Amino acid sequence: MTLTVFIDGSCIPNPKGTASYGLIIYEFLKCLLAEGKVCGQGLMMSNNVAEYKALLAFFDWYKEHGDGRNAFIFSDSQLLVKQMNGEWGATAGQYVPFYGQAIRFYNQKENLQKFTFQWIPREKNIEADALSKDALLQAGVPQPS
Repeated sequence: MTLTVFIDGSCIPNPKGTASYGLIIYEFLKCLLAEGKVCGQGLMMSNNVAEYKALLAFFDWYKEHGDGRNAFIFSDSQLLVKQMNGEWGATAGQYVPFYGQAIRFYNQKENLQKFTFQWIPREKNIEADALSKDALLQAGVPQPS
């Protein structure tokens, strides 16, 4: 069985605002988790931090429920996908500590070859995007017009 995962992050204002993420996990057509959550506020927050927080939320879920399954992880963040695929480095930015956590989990021997990261256009990530934005609305963060 293979998992299909969609992640997205938002931050208003970006940077230095309130950050949230959307995470959806499917197995075939069955939704195992759909979560939108505020993940921080203030100077250290950005869209990139929120994207990595979404990925880390998936990895936390996977530790408990993954049962060794492979996962296709889709994100509209080129930065996250290229970094996790080893195409780009991570040298500066508020997200770097979260990248470090993610890459350490990803590089564990038992996890190698289980995760495939794929960039998708924003229009193909509307469910995870909606969850991240809804979390901000629920927290009272006004959406830009």
